[in-house]
Amino acid sequence: MQPTTVSIIIPCYNKRAYVAATIKSALAQTHPCEVIVVDDGSTDGSLNEIKHFDGRVEWVTGPNRGGCAARNTGVEMASGEFLQFLDADDILPPDKIARQLAALSNAPEGSVALCPWRMLHDDGRVDLPDPRPYWKSYDKGINFLLDMWMHGGFFPTHPWLVPRALAEASGPWNTELAADQDGEYFGRLLTLSGPAVFCSDTVVHYRSPPEGAVSRDKSRRAGESRIQAFEVVAESILSRRNDRAARRACLSRIRKTAYALREFDDMVAKAAAWEKRLSVFDFSPSLPPTARGLVGLLGIKRGLQARALLKT
Repeated sequence: MQPTTVSIIIPCYNKRAYVAATIKSALAQTHPCEVIVVDDGSTDGSLNEIKHFDGRVEWVTGPNRGGCAARNTGVEMASGEFLQFLDADDILPPDKIARQLAALSNAPEGSVALCPWRMLHDDGRVDLPDPRPYWKSYDKGINFLLDMWMHGGFFPTHPWLVPRALAEASGPWNTELAADQDGEYFGRLLTLSGPAVFCSDTVVHYRSPPEGAVSRDKSRRAGESRIQAFEVVAESILSRRNDRAARRACLSRIRKTAYALREFDDMVAKAAAWEKRLSVFDFSPSLPPTARGLVGLLGIKRGLQARALLKT
């Protein structure tokens, strides 16, 4: 039997200080992997760092088109049966791929693997993992997604190991989004997947996002993107199951999204429209305690108004 092939895809834009360590962590995998680095028009010398690994990795460079386009380019170049996405400032432990492949070896076709993650700081500190209720295996990916949405959490791109066939079925990374690109991508993928296998015996490191990172963008454009990402995934969920659990999870997610965007009245109004559509009463646990009570009783729009009055 031929060994399972895995492609590690690293998009890079202006990560000169980190990209070499990231590539080394990919090359250090105990299960040999194809490593593909896509330089997205870096201007800080990142490409020179990448070229040091010429012959050990495949690399390509081009104009800056964004991380999603770079990942799509990497997928097009990849030959592996499984895909591992790895941002250019994050780190994989050497056993990550091997342990997840072992966990998937007896899993049904279309299963995905994921693992814990912990925050890595520039001074070398590594936070302890912060376990959540959904850090466990699920019989279907959509059930994992609903629990994660219900509790308001997220996973970065590199805890996952994804079958290429499943990635192709769910579609490419959305190059139109300005924020929550990974939430939208993996959300679509999970609504189609088989079991989600949680591998607690390996842990990846996630670089603490610096100022200016996509995850910290609070602009109107980023807010509109977060709403759009929610709507795409919510429609995919509700097309497959429209029970109370699915509607509660969607409600929790849109309320948390609107809470973070509460300065934009039109985005709060979109969330209120979703509340009406979902038609379920719930105190969404993804919100802070005070907001949870007010929004649960009054709805997102009036609940936020009441919160503002209480604060003044």
